[in-house]
Amino acid sequence: MRHVFRVVWEALKDFWEELFLLALMNIVTILLLIPVVTFPPALAGLWSAANLVVKGSSIHWSDYFAGFRRYFLRAWGLALLNILVLVIVFTNIRFYAPGTVPFDISPNVSMWIQAVFVGTAVLWFIVQLYPMALLLEQDDQRLRVALRNAAVLLIANPGFTVLLLLFLLIVAAISTLLPPLWFLITLSLFAVVCNKAVLHLLEPYRQQAQEEAEASGEEESVDE
Repeated sequence: MRHVFRVVWEALKDFWEELFLLALMNIVTILLLIPVVTFPPALAGLWSAANLVVKGSSIHWSDYFAGFRRYFLRAWGLALLNILVLVIVFTNIRFYAPGTVPFDISPNVSMWIQAVFVGTAVLWFIVQLYPMALLLEQDDQRLRVALRNAAVLLIANPGFTVLLLLFLLIVAAISTLLPPLWFLITLSLFAVVCNKAVLHLLEPYRQQAQEEAEASGEEESVDE
């Protein structure tokens, strides 16, 4: 739990340091929702800028639009996957609703099948906390690799992920009660928090890789 609090607190500090520009980027991202086709890449641009913020770098509009262009197709690929999952889940929940199934099946079985689809959808959307930030960090830019790595982070850190999701849901609830927050800061805050979380969760893997590289280098030196 303390790891989540530390990540959130550090993310809030990073967010505060670049509040003005992140707020402007948040506004632009919301406005780019209107044409629809530009919204997923706009989120990618926002996540790209936030990635630099959590690393302690100053950001510029060029960072936002570079992310927009570079991840245009991948952002849309991720968006379409989410839409597909939503359609599949909604369709199956409606199909297996007690009393509407076109074949003979117990109402209890119908409810269990519905529960499986709902649970799968919940897990899928929890995983979505990580893929965009992972794309910004991994060398392999394939979307399926980012999704696989996101699933690994969830499985390895379920408590951390649930608490992180809870924080984001609280922010979303407050923003829904105060709608101007969505327009001004909420998406930018989400981007900073998610990037900070991914960097935190990747630390052990990067340290392990570094230690293995150093050990390999020492072995080569001994062989020489």
